[in-house]
Parts: sequence; C-alpha cells; structure tokens
Amino acid sequence: MIIDTHCHLYYDELKNDFDDVLKRAEDTGIERIIVPAVDLKTSLEIIEMTEKYEMIYALVGIHPTEVKHTPESDLEKISNLIKSNKVVGIGETGLDYYWDKTGIEKQKTFFKEQIELAIKTNKPVVIHTRESIEDAIEIITENYNSSLGGQFHCFGGTIEQTKKILDFEGFYISFCGNITYKNNKDSEIVEIVPLDRLLSETDSPFLTPVPNRGKRNEPANIVYTILKISEIKNIKPEILKAGLYENALKLFFKN
Repeated sequence: MIIDTHCHLYYDELKNDFDDVLKRAEDTGIERIIVPAVDLKTSLEIIEMTEKYEMIYALVGIHPTEVKHTPESDLEKISNLIKSNKVVGIGETGLDYYWDKTGIEKQKTFFKEQIELAIKTNKPVVIHTRESIEDAIEIITENYNSSLGGQFHCFGGTIEQTKKILDFEGFYISFCGNITYKNNKDSEIVEIVPLDRLLSETDSPFLTPVPNRGKRNEPANIVYTILKISEIKNIKPEILKAGLYENALKLFFKN
C-alpha cells in the first residue's frame, strides 16, 4: 500500500480526467492521497473533495507565496476547518524566497502562526522551503516542542540542513520525482535519511519523474520515485513501500 503525501488534485491539469487519475492511483496500489492547500479557497475546495472521495485527505493552510495577498482573518477561518475528520495536517506553509523577497516578514509571521495552530490542534505541519531552509529551521527550533511533528516536503537541502531537521523528533523528510532526474544532486541526502524518517510524494501536477518527465504528473507516478529511492538506498522496493506507508500513518493518521 502507498500514500501519496503531497498532491495538488485541484489544479486544472488534473481535473479534466479526475476519476481516471484516481483509478490509476488505486491500480498502482495507492490507498490514500493527501492534498495540500495554498489558501482559504483551496482549503475549502479540498474538504469538499474529501467528502466525495474516500481516498482523499486534506491539509489546510496558507502557502508562503499566497501570504502577501492574504488577510490575517483567513487564518482564523482555516482554523475552523480543522474540525473535519478528513483534515490530517496544516499546510502547506513555510517560506519561499525564490519568487518574492519583499514579504519575508509576513511569511515568517504566517508560518509561525500555522505552527502554533498545528501544536494547538495536534496536527502535523507540512513545510515548503525554497531558498529559505535555514530560516525555516530557525523558526522550527524557536517554536519546537515534543508534540510538534511535520514534513519537509520536496526536500532539497544540504547534508548539514538534513542533520538539523533529523534532530527534530517527529519530523520527516520527503522526496518527489525530481530525484529521478540526471542532474539531481540529492542522492547523498536520500542516502543519509533513515528509513523511519522518510516520506515520498508526487507534488502533482509538478515534478513528473523519469520515465514520464515532460508530461503532467499524477499520483500513479509515485512508483518511479519509490523505485529510485530504493535504488539509492539499496533497499528492496517492497520493504521501502512498507516503511514509507508506516511513516505516513504515524505522521498524518496518528489519531
């Protein structure tokens, strides 16, 4: 069994053949798909999706690139959505310095507030970091307690940053299709992350793994990422799948 821990099913690229996408996911062995929000609108949309499809679960939150245009009041509205039993985490939140460096302080504020929400509701936090890992680690360090868990999604940090994250008990490091690319430099990072701290995802419709690179990504493609991780770590694919599944259950479905 497989859990795709990060897939944006609400994007138009996946809506045109939505039921077929889910059928292919099931045929591949995917049992559950976790869909991260980027704002209040998508948080609501995902919850509606979870009510129609048993295999879909929701994250609710504000993506760092959406923070600049988001009122503080949206965070309160998002906190009210967590009562749904299909909401399994907060996110995706975090920091993104790639697209816009003018709103960094507001990004940090929203990130901290969503961490507080995760602690308050006993939900994991799903973290986006782009050119911002050091600051994200610093904020986690300042706000960490033993009840906080989370996922550094689509990870692309250094060995030192990886070690710092692994010092946070309850945090997992997640990889997606870009680790299959020829020019990818994350193999050494994949090697040092212990199996019991590892997650996989597709980040669909983005980052399609080889051999389907260049096409729209979808959950069924997670098998290629898992095969690449098993190759890098020299672990049998079935053992890796079992470990990844157990990790996802521990983080997102502990209740």
